[in-house]
Formats: sequence, C-alpha cells, structure tokens
Amino acid sequence: MNEEELNARIAILRHEFGNLLDDDALRKLILDEEGLLITNMKCISNLKDREEVSVEAIVTRIFGIREFKKLDGTSGRVRNIEIEDGTGGARLVLWDEDVELPERIQMKVGTKLRLINCFVKFTDFGIDIMRGKRGRIEIVN
Repeated sequence: MNEEELNARIAILRHEFGNLLDDDALRKLILDEEGLLITNMKCISNLKDREEVSVEAIVTRIFGIREFKKLDGTSGRVRNIEIEDGTGGARLVLWDEDVELPERIQMKVGTKLRLINCFVKFTDFGIDIMRGKRGRIEIVN
C-alpha cells in the first residue's frame, strides 16, 4: 500500500468514525488491519509465553523439512530455524506452506530476520516463535 492509498483510506475512515479519531490513530488502525503495523518489538531474553511480538534476530542454523501426520489424518510439514539476537536464542518454527520460506527469501546462516507480529510459545525445548495468522517474516537489509 502506497502513501496515496493510505491517505485515501484514512479519509474514508475519518468520515466513517465522524472525526472521533485523529489521523495517527486511523493510520495505525489501517496498518494493523493490513498486518503492516510492527508492535511490541522485544529482545528474545524478554519474551513471555503466549504473547504476540516483533523480534530482530540472526539465523544460526536452518534445519530440513520434516513431514508428519496430523491428528485428523492429513499430512503436515514443519521446519525449524535457530535464531539469536545477542540476548538469547529461540527456534523459529515454520509450518506447512511456510517451510519453503528460507529458499523463497534466500535465507541462510547469518541472515538477519525481522519477525513481525509473531506468536511466542514456551516449550520443553525452549522458546518457539511462529508466524501465526497476522505475522510476517522478512529479511533486514
């Protein structure tokens, strides 16, 4: 979405909300709806279980794709990526259609990633971070 499209949507929402919200609030609302709002940027050492966060970290290891049977009998795929940010490490867990992400974005060991609005889960194996429905994973240049 470019700035012109964003401003047009702000004007529409300003009218819909009867000028109750300022342009900054409307901008955040639109960016959040589009999954473009970066919220809750944290270091890995400060993550809490079951929270939505954004993290920047370096890829330290990329594992292969594993296939498994789901409880409903269908097959699924999973792939783990080890990451760290200087304060701690975590495992980025890629599910199903996301397992090819490393090849699609040319991720390799040493690549800096920005995980935006992703979901944290504490497990017996450590900290897992998953993209979830609203999350994004991108390379930081």
